[in-house]
Amino acid sequence: MDEHSRESNAARKPDDTDALFAMDALGPLTDETGEFRPSLDVPTITDCYARGIECIRRREWDTAIGYIRKGLDLDPLRRNSQTVIALANMGFCHDKLEAYEEAIAAYTLAIELDPQSEQAFAGLACVYMDLGHPAEALEAGERAAILRPDNPLTHYNLGNAHMAMQDFIGAIESYRQAITHRPNLFHAWLNMGISCEAIGDIEGAVTSFENAIQSRPEYAKAYLNLGLVYSRQGRHDDAVAAFERALERDPEMKKVWILLGLAWRCKRNEFKAMEAFKAAVAANFYPEKAWHNIGLIHAHAKRHEDAMQSFRTALQCNPEYAKVYVSIGLEYERVGRDSEAVDAIQNGLRLRPALPKALIALGSIHARHHRFDEAVECFEKAAGYAPNDDGIHVRILRTHLAAGRRDAAMAELKYLEDRKSPLAEQVIGEI
Repeated sequence: MDEHSRESNAARKPDDTDALFAMDALGPLTDETGEFRPSLDVPTITDCYARGIECIRRREWDTAIGYIRKGLDLDPLRRNSQTVIALANMGFCHDKLEAYEEAIAAYTLAIELDPQSEQAFAGLACVYMDLGHPAEALEAGERAAILRPDNPLTHYNLGNAHMAMQDFIGAIESYRQAITHRPNLFHAWLNMGISCEAIGDIEGAVTSFENAIQSRPEYAKAYLNLGLVYSRQGRHDDAVAAFERALERDPEMKKVWILLGLAWRCKRNEFKAMEAFKAAVAANFYPEKAWHNIGLIHAHAKRHEDAMQSFRTALQCNPEYAKVYVSIGLEYERVGRDSEAVDAIQNGLRLRPALPKALIALGSIHARHHRFDEAVECFEKAAGYAPNDDGIHVRILRTHLAAGRRDAAMAELKYLEDRKSPLAEQVIGEI
């Protein structure tokens, strides 16, 4: 190039093309403010998030977090449209790993970026439930339900939060909402049954458990819960059928054997009850309870030695099982060995003082041997643990009469009359 050409080029003003070319190496501007932001590698970020989701489906939580974090690192200013979902997915993975602080941080950042993120609020509710903070879970869950009212799992989790706070009516309503959107949501039916039972709605509980069984007929726990409700209603035939179905579906559900044995005892079928309790022993599920019940069957049949052997076996399984000591004491009392009965019952009460039946038995023995003060003390303790049992006050009244304390007996009669107890009429003639 000659000197004339160089002078001509130097004198020419740069045009728009020159300016654009000069800026190209610096990358794009975000807006008119001139603030510099690097360009996004959208394909790579999208690929990272997609790989993270694949790992979540395979339950590879750590690997999923790694991919998601790599995508987030490529987008430090959080401009990618998938960032909020990615953060919610990261929170989910941390929750599965029980890294709760990290889960809360991820969900909280997602909510800061998008206050309308139903997924983040719902996930946050789950974390708070895992941490045992149902009030916080309820707050986050209610926000998720507002953002997406047709999500059955959100309503189900709300029900769990209400249930944890002993708000069973609120729980029932949330479970109803969940079932409205997904009628076959088994656990919602199951928990609704438990909540109904808690407020005394036994028919509602039965209906809920029956619907749970329809939703998942192979699931044994629904039959277990149904059997428990039937037992509390005194519907022992139905209870036996429900417990047997539970065992058909899950023979490893060992606790059912004891419940089945108790149901058979209520039906006065001691043979079937014995079979069930022996099955519980074979399954090694609370064998002390099974042996105790076997002993009670022998005691009821007046097989003293068999009963005592079963009770002793129960104590070998669990030397601190208070009820067995009491049963031993009652068996000794039945055969006229009061001194040994007192020792056994007192051993049971040392382990568990709040046993009205044991206190009544001990008081009765004291009264029979004219130890009236000790008898009254036992009966009064029993009355404190069973305030609605007017029969205990009848025992106190008769003990005072036997001791020649008519005024004290009259005080007990007045107590019964004030309560309008029908037992008052039965003892008024004794004073």
